[in-house]
Amino acid sequence: MSTKTANRRTLSYASLQEVVEDARRLTEAEAPTTGGWTKGQIFEHLARTMDSSLDGFAFTFPWPIRIMGQYFFKPRIFKNGMSPGFKLKGASKQALAPDPLADREALEHLTKSIQRLEAEPQRAFSPVFGQMTCEEWDKLHRRHSELHMSFIAEP
Repeated sequence: MSTKTANRRTLSYASLQEVVEDARRLTEAEAPTTGGWTKGQIFEHLARTMDSSLDGFAFTFPWPIRIMGQYFFKPRIFKNGMSPGFKLKGASKQALAPDPLADREALEHLTKSIQRLEAEPQRAFSPVFGQMTCEEWDKLHRRHSELHMSFIAEP
């Protein structure tokens, strides 16, 4: 996604259900994106991250990033949200950066992922933030969704 994108929406999701409702609305309206990914790629990326928070991640980050993540980035993200500009590389890119995908197909995956988060109690170890509670994971998913969904313009 481009970090130099104007006209991003300002979002604040109070629940994961709001994420899927916004995604449905924007899909129905055929809203354009303002960044480098399609709606399908955005939805699929969010769904893959959510699934990994339940099933485990196929990668880890180096220990300095994990230390910074736990003590600096996590509190900052929980308070202020996520900033654009982080580029996935290597195994994390392979696992979480999707190829182009049909919007509706990816929306279905996102919907199922959120249903799983609401129904299943287990959470995996975060490759950046370490062990987190269900509530912390849900908040992180909302902040992560706010970032990526902000690149979908109002119709």
